Amino acid sequence: MARYSAQEIFSVVSKFELTDEQRQAIEHRDGSALVVAGAGSGKTELMSVRAMYLVANQLARPEQILGLTFTRKAASELGIRVSNGLFALRESKYWPTELGDEFQPPKIATYNSFGNDIFRTLALQIGYEVDATLITEAASVALVKELLRDVDLNSFEALGEYEKTQSHLISLILQAAASLSDNLVHAAKAIATFEQFSELASALPQKQGGKTELLGYTRGHIAQAEQNKLVFELAGEYQVLKAKRSLVDFSDQVALAYQGVMKHPIQLDFSHVMLDEYQDTSSIQTMLLSKLFAQAEVMAVGDPNQSIYGWRGASSANLENFSADFSAKASYSLSKSWRSSASIVAAANQLSAGLLNKKIAPVTLSPGRDFDDRVVAAIFQDERTEAQAVARWLDQNLNPDSSAAVLFRSKSAMGIFVQELSALGLAFEVTGLSGLIETPEVIDLVAALRVMIDPEAGVHLMRLLAGPRFRISARDIAKLNAWARRLSRLKRVGFENPITLVEALDQLRWRDSVTDSELSETALERLKSAAQLLHNMRLHSSLSLTEMAWAVVSELEIDIELYAYSGAKNPLANLQAFIARISDYEQSTQRPSLRGLISWLDYALEHESFELPKTGAKKGVAQLMSIHAAKGLEWDLVAVTGLVEGSFPVGPRDTAGWLSAGKLPFQLRKDAAALPALNLMVENQKELDDAIKDFKDRNRAHQLIEERRLAYVATTRAAKELLLTAGYYKTGSKRPRPVSQFLVEMLESGVADLIGETPVPLETNPLTAISETASWPVDPLGANRERVEAAAAGVLSAQPATLESSLELSALMEEQLAPPFRSLPELPIRLSASKIVQLITDPDLFYDQLVRPMPQPYSAAARIGSEFHASLEQSFIEGSELDFSSWSEEQKELGQNFAESNFAGQTPFAVEMPIEYSLGQTVVVCKLDAVFETADGYLVVDWKSGKSPADNQLESRAIQLALYRIGLARALGVAIEKIEAAFYFAGDNKEVRPPLIAQAELEQRLLELRKVPDLKS
Repeated sequence: MARYSAQEIFSVVSKFELTDEQRQAIEHRDGSALVVAGAGSGKTELMSVRAMYLVANQLARPEQILGLTFTRKAASELGIRVSNGLFALRESKYWPTELGDEFQPPKIATYNSFGNDIFRTLALQIGYEVDATLITEAASVALVKELLRDVDLNSFEALGEYEKTQSHLISLILQAAASLSDNLVHAAKAIATFEQFSELASALPQKQGGKTELLGYTRGHIAQAEQNKLVFELAGEYQVLKAKRSLVDFSDQVALAYQGVMKHPIQLDFSHVMLDEYQDTSSIQTMLLSKLFAQAEVMAVGDPNQSIYGWRGASSANLENFSADFSAKASYSLSKSWRSSASIVAAANQLSAGLLNKKIAPVTLSPGRDFDDRVVAAIFQDERTEAQAVARWLDQNLNPDSSAAVLFRSKSAMGIFVQELSALGLAFEVTGLSGLIETPEVIDLVAALRVMIDPEAGVHLMRLLAGPRFRISARDIAKLNAWARRLSRLKRVGFENPITLVEALDQLRWRDSVTDSELSETALERLKSAAQLLHNMRLHSSLSLTEMAWAVVSELEIDIELYAYSGAKNPLANLQAFIARISDYEQSTQRPSLRGLISWLDYALEHESFELPKTGAKKGVAQLMSIHAAKGLEWDLVAVTGLVEGSFPVGPRDTAGWLSAGKLPFQLRKDAAALPALNLMVENQKELDDAIKDFKDRNRAHQLIEERRLAYVATTRAAKELLLTAGYYKTGSKRPRPVSQFLVEMLESGVADLIGETPVPLETNPLTAISETASWPVDPLGANRERVEAAAAGVLSAQPATLESSLELSALMEEQLAPPFRSLPELPIRLSASKIVQLITDPDLFYDQLVRPMPQPYSAAARIGSEFHASLEQSFIEGSELDFSSWSEEQKELGQNFAESNFAGQTPFAVEMPIEYSLGQTVVVCKLDAVFETADGYLVVDWKSGKSPADNQLESRAIQLALYRIGLARALGVAIEKIEAAFYFAGDNKEVRPPLIAQAELEQRLLELRKVPDLKS
């Protein structure tokens, strides 16, 4: 029997009482267990308190506990909760005295990063380099594009007949490659399955004993199978190319780890494992975990009602199969929602009642909060009126102390809501690349970036020329195009491609006379200005992509236009968010380029990905995002929009299952038993078509279940008020769309209150009757022209101010423009060790660089240092002597010094070792230059190419070593006392081991820095 109860341990961090459900799950012992946890039921708290309970009762040491979840943000939050709980436990009477004050914390990581660690450990055994490069989605897109560019069309004849866009094909290839990895299937096996289907269909008679000629629908089925065969052939080539270049993408990490473990079993020192969001795991993740932790006590926490990531490889069957996979006999549930009160909980239960789980008893939520909450619904004739109503609702209910979200099933209607929120001047932000990329200011920016590199980007050039910056009329754009055609005819023989609109505009830059263009004088002047401006923008190619994007915004004066005419509280919010995505691309790609960025954006437009937000709810701000991205978050106010059939739930798509493009045959998937099966025991083409129709019907029912889960997730995001809306018509639709069955259920059951009457759908789309008047060229002042011109006239006619009044006015303006404080930007969760040093030692400089990142000026010393580091790393990896014969004299001196040092003859335990861990509510990102084994433990060494500094400078630098020391101790699972740390200064051949700040003090400093108020003096 345990010495301390779960409630005693919980009292260390909370004054509340645990529920019986929580207590039973926390106190579970002897074997693995499944916890079915409803939305908002406190999964993170359960896991953090269980870690405390295990340590307090000496069932596990902290370092013997492993926690896995999906996103870095979730891992960081769980890591912080667990660490803070253990720190509080350490100060209580329940702390085991033999652990002492210093302890190795539990390992908290994402499933993918954990798989990557295993893969790196076993890489050589399965034919990969230990330092195989992990490529991001953007780099994967670039690699597939390269593959398609270089592929031999004689070997892939079907590729020449592919009719859809290249970006669409890229998304299919990546989807197919990921499914092969997730299910450990070789591409040849999938290809053979499609060939067998085609052979079967081709050999069938039309009816029993009938003609063998193929019917139209049979030819269609065969054509689809042949297209799928092409996709998987290319996916196989993509996998070969990755392996050849020692590249690994996210879908490979766990699959390669599993292959490594199967060939070379390893023993991990984790006695207790906690698996978060288990319903979202893939089959390969489950296989790896069950192999690694067959002897450990595993507690999986998940909710079958929230299994919404099947499209990215997750298998809803994993939760149902947990007991068999981990030999678990115990099962618990968490049914009390600590997020919502009675009304919202009732709505969630209404939706989940239609979700049947074969092996798991469904959780019926009960409210854990007792306050007035509301679920209201409103139905409108069209999505424009719907968006206006949602904007008014937010305007009336959102205040600086509350948070809000507008959730969408897909991005298609998001632009209309952005317009209406802007019109009311509400503070809002769009989350996700797919939503941002359709906002007008981002469209303008992307158009300019395209014109800079693509001479065929005539459509995008026309958008820029017709905009407020240049105001070129339709007539003059047509004349410019005619002039481009005339120039093409005048070109000498041998130039096959005609001059494009972009090239014609560029020629205006250096032509003194363009008499044959028929352009108006005003247009010619503006076009020359545009040509020069675009030329100037191309000169920014030496800048980073992020800097280039801001330079283009400035050159086109997009920021000025937004400040002048936007009603939003932060007119640049969308641009800032979009350029932050450009920065993410730049940092995650080996060779970032503008052309590569455009390819990635094209892929994003074709392949609607649900990007997870980088932060949680924000007070006073309405956040617009997809429901997929909202999972795991909560807001006071939530509006769920587009609740009409065909929108939410979405219309049937890919109902042909694995006969749809890019889908792995279901019979080859590890979770095949949970998926609809296609009956191919047929004797003629009619029976085959009937079998496929039946297969589509069952896929359609399967998809509707997934849509219902998505509706459940959307509903349970709200804490205080939930608004459900529907609009019969969208732009372009000819018939009204019926109200969603999900909304009808909630209205008929009484869990949602209807605001106003349900309107009778009009026979014609009311949006078609709405005409918007616009002038071309665009009037930059628009409706404000009369007011602005009057103000300008007033200024021009005003009497000159006297010296005395001018001085007074100047002082007032200076006071207005220089407020005594400025807002601090949000402190990132993840920081490199060097950034933490800067944050602690010079916070002003840290925040200045955070607000406005500036490129580092060229430094010869920095270049020499980088080359010195690279040479050391290469020498250690290859096990060769340091060869500095070709170095410059200055570099040779460093090499000679190192050759005479204590480190020259030693073999490091690790080189360039990456480590991430949580400390003081911050994820610390480190890369250790070298680690050596010593008689008593380990020594971390940081190479420096300069000379050793004065003692007063060494103190601040030593913070970085202290962070490295903590990280290595946690990574290796050893006591921190076993880790030493030193600088080696090659400039004067000195090894320096400064005194290091204690972990507790460092943690306290970081916690205090995160408590800094929002205003900075």
